[in-house]
Amino acid sequence: MYNIIKRLNAVCATLSGLVLLFVTFSIFVDVILRYFFNKPSIWVTEITTYLFLYIIFLGTAYALQEGMHIRVTFLLDLFNEKVTRIINLITALFAMIFSFVLLWETSEMTWYAFSEKWTSPTMLNAPYAYIYVAMVFGSFLLFVTFLCETVLKFRAVTPDKETEKG
Repeated sequence: MYNIIKRLNAVCATLSGLVLLFVTFSIFVDVILRYFFNKPSIWVTEITTYLFLYIIFLGTAYALQEGMHIRVTFLLDLFNEKVTRIINLITALFAMIFSFVLLWETSEMTWYAFSEKWTSPTMLNAPYAYIYVAMVFGSFLLFVTFLCETVLKFRAVTPDKETEKG
């Protein structure tokens, strides 16, 4: 199952990169239109703001999977391997709780946006539900990736157990 999640995370990270490319190109074109032709677009600022949610939430689980999240580890160097493992487990549990709460809250917000037909108060009148759904999907992937990473990491044989066997 984790291989499927890993592939899905990679696909989402690729989509995130493509969306970032589109955002960059859109802003570039808007700058050219605004400053050289005095014809700014009405949609670039709003759409790129919403697409940043897609970039962030589609790429976060992949960053976790590849170990790219920022970690403060200077305190871990003070402890032995067993204590470090316990601290990492506690940290992983807190991270899973956080990602589950994020999933719950974004799901609730998206449900309200769908049921009450929330839209942006701008000329675009963009439906928020389609914007928020990326947060739900990304939060779900993040939670499942945290869960899989934690189970795999802490199911592994520790050096203490390995020496007891040998």
